[in-house]
Amino acid sequence: MPDVMTPRERVTAVLNHKEPDRVPITLGGSANHLTEQRYVLLRDHFGVQDIPRRTLVGFYTTPDYNPVLDKLGTDFRFIHIRPPSNYISNSMIGEFKEFVDEWGITHRLVSGYYDLHGAPLGKDLSIEKIEKYPWPDPYDPVRLEGVKEEVEHLFYNTKYAIVAHRPVYGNLWEMTRALVGMENALLLTISNTHIFDHLLGKLAEVLDGFYDAFLSVVGPYVQIVEMADDYGTNAGPMFNPAVYTKFLKPRYKKSIEMIKRKAPNAKVLLHNDGAIRKFIPDLIETGFDILNPIEGHLRGMDPVELKRDFGKDLTFQGGVDVKTVLNNGTIEDVRREVRLRIEQMGEGGGYILAPAHNFSNDIPLENMLAFFEAGHDLGKYPLKP
Repeated sequence: MPDVMTPRERVTAVLNHKEPDRVPITLGGSANHLTEQRYVLLRDHFGVQDIPRRTLVGFYTTPDYNPVLDKLGTDFRFIHIRPPSNYISNSMIGEFKEFVDEWGITHRLVSGYYDLHGAPLGKDLSIEKIEKYPWPDPYDPVRLEGVKEEVEHLFYNTKYAIVAHRPVYGNLWEMTRALVGMENALLLTISNTHIFDHLLGKLAEVLDGFYDAFLSVVGPYVQIVEMADDYGTNAGPMFNPAVYTKFLKPRYKKSIEMIKRKAPNAKVLLHNDGAIRKFIPDLIETGFDILNPIEGHLRGMDPVELKRDFGKDLTFQGGVDVKTVLNNGTIEDVRREVRLRIEQMGEGGGYILAPAHNFSNDIPLENMLAFFEAGHDLGKYPLKP
């Protein structure tokens, strides 16, 4: 490998389970965001200016991170689908305007956190109700305004790895929960699997439309395509893993096949919180290539064991403790944690440095800066002298 690689070369090597010059570093993807307050801290620390447009990152918007990412020296830049015309791009600081989106879901701010409310399909769900529901149009042209120009600029005029940020709020299970509510979603997996299966089929059709429309423009340029679904609690699976195998896996296989046709040079990242080890063999068989965010303190999620058991099939992204180290540790604690994760998961490539979840308001500026500095200082290959 060359002594110094471009970010795109570095990421390509890591995704192909080869050791680059150093471990790549990311900020800005699923479960890898800043609260708006943390963004402001970094923006003001570096003295950069806001870009006027806010960026859609799933179900809410953030400021455009790129000026801050340039200062932090991260390896990835993200391309985003645009919000529909009725979307209110709220700031998370100051006045918040509640609204009902194109899915029929209410957006609220509760105790400082973004909240999706309403479960519009939560009552008296039937196949007829699913079919008559006013589903969003994935091919609304407003979603792609300026996207081609932006992705081509990133590809031809920069050396960054380019990620297609997920163009939807979440994928099959996430959207089931948002539309019918958590309790109803869990009950459907047990007591009314016929309707559950029909709902998943309709959701797959609509969500695949978003990926089809988005990747028809950005697919040739991206190295990673994101998806997001949460199956774990802090103690273990949220539902019986057999539900994934029977109902979700076949649909995800078809989705990933379509994604890889549209984005032939890309790997597919799955964001999936919690203690999800029991799902991982199925996730690999489904076709997922990258797993995020790796909450290593949870049962079954030990980074050493994950790398040992699944490292030949998966690239891991995340793992740096946000519960005790990044929020309450010293700068030396942060550096020690970063070095540990790199040593545990970086051998042979297949590891992208990131926190184990978003940078929340309890993480001080100096620890955020220390995280990125440590990645540059301590992530150089060979990892062992």
